This record gives sequence, C-alpha cells and structure tokens, in this order.
Amino acid sequence: MSQIAIAPVTPSTTPEASKPTLEALKVKFGGVPKMFATFAHSPAALEAVAGYFGAMGKASLPARTQEAIAIAVAEANGCTYCLSAHTALGKLQGVPADELAGFRSGRAANPREQAILDLALAIVHTHGADTTRQLAAARQAGLTDAELVEVISAVAQNVLTNYLNVVAGTEVDFPKVA
Repeated sequence: MSQIAIAPVTPSTTPEASKPTLEALKVKFGGVPKMFATFAHSPAALEAVAGYFGAMGKASLPARTQEAIAIAVAEANGCTYCLSAHTALGKLQGVPADELAGFRSGRAANPREQAILDLALAIVHTHGADTTRQLAAARQAGLTDAELVEVISAVAQNVLTNYLNVVAGTEVDFPKVA
C-alpha cells in the first residue's frame, strides 16, 4: 500500500452526515483510525461499517477468536492495515506474540480455534463455495449454528475492511506489522 488512492477525510472535507459517527468513533478509540476516516467519504458506508463493528462486538464468539479471524483474513487478503490493527488489538487483549504470528498463517493454539480459522480461510479462498470439510470440522469442534453464522459474518466484515484499505491504500496508523 505505497500509494494512497482514496485519502481519509479531513475536518474540512468530512460530509456533515459522517460527523456524528466519526465523533462517536473518536470517543471509543481516542481518535479516528484512518480506515474509518476513509469510509467517511460515504456517510452510508461509514454508518454500515461502524454498525457492523458494534454488532459483532455483541457476538458470542470471543473477542480473541474474532481477532484471530481478522488477522488470518487480513494476511490472506494482503491487507497490512487490518493486519497491523488487529495484531495491536490482539496484543491489548493479552494474546502472546507467538499466537498472533500463528494466526497469520492460519494456526491456532487449540482445536476449536483451529477449526474456526480453517473455516474462515476456506471461505476466503473459495468464496464460500468449498467449505464442506471445514464446516464439518467446525461442527465436530462444537460450534453452534449461531457461532458458524458469526464466523461467516466476521469473515465478511474483514473482507469489507481489507478491500477498502487495499484499494484505498490506507496509511497504517497502528504499529505496522511487516
């Protein structure tokens, strides 16, 4: 992501309808991450992605597992921005560095998390078309239908943000992961 194709909004270029959502994100994060400032060009897109993050924060999948999915999907999609952001968030949650590195290559510390990452990456690589084996393994690992839907939803959320950041060339505003 060496060239910025869509720059984040600035205070003078922010659409009026995006300002309340950006202000709420500023309060939540202590500042507005550049990804959200890039989404803010479209108030509808910003509201959608902020709502998605809020809703997935209420999911039954643990935050650690959602970060594992986000890291694996970001690595698969070549999104340095999301890889860096979710690695930083994983560190804040106390996930050890070796486990964070494992997530990048689709490896998890326990069988349940491994089944989740295998399913998430199969969805990414096959666009959901060839997941029979991974879905069966996830069920064998004890995932409920609700959790399976949440895995799919987490993949979709991360694909959306990965694609925006890769296309836009969003500058990484977290400690950059190489």
